[in-house]
Amino acid sequence: MHRVGSPLPFPCWRHTQITIIASMHQHYRLRMPAVVMLVISLVIGMGIFRTPSIVAARTGNEALFTVAWVLGGIVALCGALAFAEVGRRMPVNGAYFRMFALAYHPVLACSINLLILVSNAASAAGVALIGAEYCATFLPTIPPTVVATAMVLILYGVNRAGLRASATTQNVLMAFKLLMLFAIILAPAFVSTVASADVVSPPVPSTSTWGLLGLALIPVAFTYGGYQSTINIGGDVHNPSRTIPRSIIIGVIVITSLYLLANHAYVSVLGFSALAASNTIAADVMVAVFGNVGGWMFTALMIISVFGYINVTMLANPRVLQAMAEDGVVPRTLALGKGSDGLHPSLLAFTVVSIICVFGGETFERILNCTIFVDAIGLALGAFTVFLGKASRSPMYSKIAASIFMVSCIYTTVTLIILDSESALIGTAVFAAITALSWLSIRQIRP
Repeated sequence: MHRVGSPLPFPCWRHTQITIIASMHQHYRLRMPAVVMLVISLVIGMGIFRTPSIVAARTGNEALFTVAWVLGGIVALCGALAFAEVGRRMPVNGAYFRMFALAYHPVLACSINLLILVSNAASAAGVALIGAEYCATFLPTIPPTVVATAMVLILYGVNRAGLRASATTQNVLMAFKLLMLFAIILAPAFVSTVASADVVSPPVPSTSTWGLLGLALIPVAFTYGGYQSTINIGGDVHNPSRTIPRSIIIGVIVITSLYLLANHAYVSVLGFSALAASNTIAADVMVAVFGNVGGWMFTALMIISVFGYINVTMLANPRVLQAMAEDGVVPRTLALGKGSDGLHPSLLAFTVVSIICVFGGETFERILNCTIFVDAIGLALGAFTVFLGKASRSPMYSKIAASIFMVSCIYTTVTLIILDSESALIGTAVFAAITALSWLSIRQIRP
C-alpha cells in the first residue's frame, strides 16, 4: 500500500507534479462562482427530471419517498465533506485518479478510473439518446443515433476550443436548466393539485421496507452523484485548496434544497400516484401550468439540458484520462496534446468511447444500476482515503462524514447484489476484466 503523499512508483510522477504546478500559472483558471456552478452542473443532469417517478414507484408511499430524498441529501453532504477534504489535500488535475494511486496501488487506481470513465461515457451516450428522442419532434426523419452523435461531436468541438469556451458554454446551458427547474418548483403556486385517483400506480417491488428504501436510493444516488468529479480540475482552479472544498459543500447544499423543492412540486401538482406512473413528469408539470405550450417548452429546455450534461462530462472526465497518461498507466500519447489545455487526445478518446456507446444501444435502466454498482465501490474506496497515511490528520468532521458515506455505499451495493444480481454480475465482470488489463499494462511500464 502506498502512503498518502508519497510519489507513485513511476519515473514520470515527480515531473508530472512539477508540470502541473507550473501550468497552474500559465492559463485561465476558474474562481469560486464558476466552480460552484460546475459542481451544480455535474450533479443536476437529467436525473431530477426523470428519477423521481422511479423512486415513487419503488417506495409505494409518499412518506418513504420523502425519506429517500432527504436521506440522499444527507449522504451527498457527507460525501461532499469527504471529497472536499481530498480536494483540499490534492489540488491537481485528475485528483480522482491520483488519490487511488497514492493511497492504494496504481492497478486499482487505473481499474477504478477506467471503469468510471467508461461508465460516464455510457451515461453521456444514454442522455444523448434521450435528447435525440426529444429532437424527433423537430427532426422526425433523422435516426436518433445520428442526432445523438451530432450532439456529442458539437460539444467535442466546444471543449476542443479550450477551458474558457467550455466553462462559458456550461454556465449558459446551466442557466437554462436551472430556469426549467425553478419553473417546476414554482408550479404549485400557479396550479392546483391534479386529481390522480383514477391513475393506477405501478406495482411496488415485493420486499421489506429496508429493501424498498435500498431500491429507491439507487436512482436517488444517481441523481445526487457527480460532485466528486470537481476534484479532477484542481489544476485549473484559482487557489484550489480553498476554492474546491467550499465550492463542493456550497454546491451540494444548493442542490439538495432544489431537489427537495422539486419533488414537493411534483407531488403537489401531479399527485403521488400519477408521479409514480409517469415517465415524463417534468413535461406533465409544464403542461399542467402552461397547457400544450408547456410541452413544447419542456422539449426545448430538455434538449438544452442534454447539451449541458454532455458538456460537463467532457469538461471533467478527459482530465482524469490525461492524468493517467501523464503517470504512464495508459498510453502516454493521450497526454501529448497541444494548446491552452493540452487535453485534446484525452478529449478525443472520451468522445470516441461516448459515440461507441451511442451505437451500443444500452438502456437507461441498465446503465443506471450498473453505474451505481461500480460507483458505490469506487466512491467508498475514495472516501476511505480520508483515514489513510497523512490523511489521518484530517478534521474529525471529515472522518465522520466519510464513515456515513461509506456505510451508504455499502448498503447500496448489497441491495443491488440481492435485488438486481444481473446488473451486479455485469459490473463485477467488467471490473475484473479492466483490472486484469490494468495489471498487464502497468506491469509492462514499471521500472
